[in-house]
Amino acid sequence: MSKASKSWMVGVGAALLLGALVGVVWARPNDRPQGTDITRKVTLTSSDFFPHRNTDDWFNTGSVVVCFTGSCELAAPVVFPCLPSVTVERIKLHVYDNNNGYRAKATLRRAHPSTGALVPLGEVRSPLGTTGGLQTYTSGTINKVVWPSQKVFIWLEIEGQFIDVYGVTVEYHRNI
Repeated sequence: MSKASKSWMVGVGAALLLGALVGVVWARPNDRPQGTDITRKVTLTSSDFFPHRNTDDWFNTGSVVVCFTGSCELAAPVVFPCLPSVTVERIKLHVYDNNNGYRAKATLRRAHPSTGALVPLGEVRSPLGTTGGLQTYTSGTINKVVWPSQKVFIWLEIEGQFIDVYGVTVEYHRNI
């Protein structure tokens, strides 16, 4: 072999070694794709809800909220116990609906005070007709991101008598 071929081989070897070192430096652990965080839950019981109107004829035992006459509207803030943003996956309504013509509905909403906008993110309803005991109803997929600086709340509507709402569960995962 001539001297020119040997120096060429050394140059290629040095380029490969340099490329490998650069690849190791760029492939830091925080640059790898992360798996999705586990699903977490925040459950609001009836004690978390407060009435929208003073004229609503409602009763709250701390474990169940009922409307005695007409319809009732209540609200409860949702606080996610983490610092990063979260993605809300779905909401669940826990209700005993013994009213044939009315139902309960829970809507996850976000308010934008600076614009006056009220944005619904997702909702779940009990079906019309009696349900035969305590049931849990699940919303469709929501997949909306909520940042710590944004406040969300559950708007609960109980359309009539004989509908007992035990609470609402918000399922989410952290965005890390």
